Amino acid sequence: MKTTKKILIMLVLFFMTVAGATFCGNKQQEVNVKTLFDMLPYDALPEHVALGELDRDEYICECDYENGYLELAGGHYEWQMCYWSLEDGRKLVAVNQGFETGPRLLFFYYEEGELREDGDYFLWEDITITLEDFVDVSQLHPDIIDDVRENVESLKYILYYQLPQEGTAIKVHIDYEEVIEDFESIPYEALKELTLSWIDEKWVKQ
Repeated sequence: MKTTKKILIMLVLFFMTVAGATFCGNKQQEVNVKTLFDMLPYDALPEHVALGELDRDEYICECDYENGYLELAGGHYEWQMCYWSLEDGRKLVAVNQGFETGPRLLFFYYEEGELREDGDYFLWEDITITLEDFVDVSQLHPDIIDDVRENVESLKYILYYQLPQEGTAIKVHIDYEEVIEDFESIPYEALKELTLSWIDEKWVKQ
């Protein structure tokens, strides 16, 4: 009789362990961009959403489950989010939050049902910004190249970001209007985007 009880207890414990592992696995597998959006803290949302009377879902204008991209509407500035799946099972989540003074990028890690902000995440780690990243120097008058280079490489101009809805790369451009205001001789066609590609879980300038 005692042996039978022990066997039953062991079977119960075994099935509880399996069920728990399955639940955690499913919880990790079922996460999508909407799940991650629901987990974001209010300070990662636009003010009109965080303080609005409507549910945050009401402001969604694009929710692309397949590509892991979500966008909000109803405000004066752009707001986007997306995520990248990491080899260790975690997800790197990015939020591009627009303000009058320019954008703010926030990064989070999703792991085992929790979303944690990484305030130390630095997109530009090991990447040097140069004039050639944003301007076709061949179209500039030689007399202004040094001055334009100093302004761009000292980060005088705001950087704007476009998170990917397709692919994995982030697009970056400087404030075109400010550049042309400082240097009227620069043709608009000389200004270009920089692509930061996601390669081996690192950002690479291309």
